Amino acid sequence: MSEKRFVVSITEALPGNVTSERLIETYLLKFDRPSTRRAYRTDLVDFFGSEDVSLVEAKSVSFVAVNKYIAALEAAGSKSSTIRRRVAAIRGFYDWLHALGVIENNPAHRQLIRRIKSVRTKDRVLIVLTSDQANRLLNSAAEQSVRNHAMMLTMLHCVLRRSEVASMDVEHIRPLGKYWILDLPYTKGGADQYVKIPEHVVEAIEVHKEAYGIASGPLWRSLSRRNLGGRLTPTSIYRIVRGAALVAGLPEIGAHTLRHTGCTLAIEAGASIQQVQSHARHKQIETTMVYVHQRDRLRDSAADYINLDLKKD
Repeated sequence: MSEKRFVVSITEALPGNVTSERLIETYLLKFDRPSTRRAYRTDLVDFFGSEDVSLVEAKSVSFVAVNKYIAALEAAGSKSSTIRRRVAAIRGFYDWLHALGVIENNPAHRQLIRRIKSVRTKDRVLIVLTSDQANRLLNSAAEQSVRNHAMMLTMLHCVLRRSEVASMDVEHIRPLGKYWILDLPYTKGGADQYVKIPEHVVEAIEVHKEAYGIASGPLWRSLSRRNLGGRLTPTSIYRIVRGAALVAGLPEIGAHTLRHTGCTLAIEAGASIQQVQSHARHKQIETTMVYVHQRDRLRDSAADYINLDLKKD
């Protein structure tokens, strides 16, 4: 199939003037979640060095180039999870081109690229806060603003990803029988999910809405002069959590720490693994078991049984 034929076929299938110079943008149209599009765009731009990639440039990439890219990431000290994500973005892009019939082989095929070091799921180290630390963080947030307190309270109890927090609208919170729920139209685990919101969290959200005159649309909005009233981005949410932790005298943490903390505190308080898996919307129960493995590994460790009669000089 020629490049010209490829361009015509895409142009006919999609609205707008799509050309072979906008391959990445066209590829990203297949993803419905904004956060996924942002992440894949970042990864592909990092690999190609530009957002404007032509079909000729894309077809010139060999498996040797992909392996050199992986080696460069490793030499730069990139985490295995980052390298795996970027390779997945490249592989997906070339799978798309293969599906269109414009390439014969995927240069990022698993049999062609070097092995990427992986960390066993149950050996991952998750940063979690104790209940005392979580309270200190919430108090710090409350001192900053009504918004920060309500937002972090929601993140902790609903164990949300920061992309899910950023996409929250007022309309997503609704009663279901005698309970309150948060609809999650677009999330990592799939579309049209929901989680329960405790009543005291709903009350904090109502205080937040009243304080800032929010009746509809984005729930969490910027308070800065540069973007006053605009929807908070995932990056902004990360910085807000990190800043509140710093003021509270806590270790440097990110927004995902609240998700880990919520899951861990629920397990420690007696919630079953299945309950936590459902609430956190983990596809695989092995993901939920990481919290149990870490707790058990530290709570009853062989290190605690090593007793030496140390003599003082």
